[in-house]
Amino acid sequence: MSATQRAFFEDNGFLILDSGIEAEVLDRALSDLDKVWESGVTRDVTYLDGNRVQDAWRVSGAVKEIATRRFVLDVLRDLYNNAKPLPFQTLNFRAGTEQMVHADTIHFNSEPYGMMCGVWLALEDVGPEQGPLVYYPGSQKMPEQNFPELGLDLERHDYSDYEQVVGSMLTQLDVKPVYGHIKRGQILIWSAGLLHGGSPQIDKRLSRHSQVTHYYFDQCRYWRPLHSYNHRHYFRPNWIPYEGSGRFFFPWTPVFNNIVRHLWNLGNARPSLYEHVRDRFLGFRKR
Repeated sequence: MSATQRAFFEDNGFLILDSGIEAEVLDRALSDLDKVWESGVTRDVTYLDGNRVQDAWRVSGAVKEIATRRFVLDVLRDLYNNAKPLPFQTLNFRAGTEQMVHADTIHFNSEPYGMMCGVWLALEDVGPEQGPLVYYPGSQKMPEQNFPELGLDLERHDYSDYEQVVGSMLTQLDVKPVYGHIKRGQILIWSAGLLHGGSPQIDKRLSRHSQVTHYYFDQCRYWRPLHSYNHRHYFRPNWIPYEGSGRFFFPWTPVFNNIVRHLWNLGNARPSLYEHVRDRFLGFRKR
């Protein structure tokens, strides 16, 4: 990693590199994902629909290998002052998402702020008609943008409100969008606060096979703004373990998380009971 590349990432909030991941690994990932989509079985993944698989690393060694590739981990260490990168989620796509522009921090935030990033890998060449990524260089330099900072109702937590405010912000920013016309095997690393989304898919017949891996870094606290109401919702990510990570994944974690979500909903009706269970057994604490 050169000083020029580090400076570019700091200034622009993203960096494109050749991953060095072998074509054989990419092919295995595609084959494994096809089997997941064909089966339609959601038991071993977090989420599955016709275009997206969340946490396919649990059923595909190739997807996990991409997420824990030593080259990628070393690059992230270099970009984040030698902090240890900790992968905690994979997302695989068949086609473009056309997702509205957002910053990942509205979904996954950290203390200190900014200690999270995404790494997008092209499993095939991506051109303008496939609905490539769109991102706004330098937007990561804006102040932290959660619901209170954006003037949004903390109790309402309507994500569409967030999207509308971000859209209005873009019209005021003096920054032009960049589109991710990326070659197979290349990665795009983006910082937590970088505004990005999915551009319109011009040709609906085209695929856009890709993988996103989200990473936190060690020695931080992790919280989720979309789940935070009267106080910050700290949580334990579902780590993707690798040698030297010091993190583990337990097969029953998805079931545990479902219980947590039910308790969260229960808290809306009976806050005192919910908070007691949460603070006593789940280790969540108020800010």
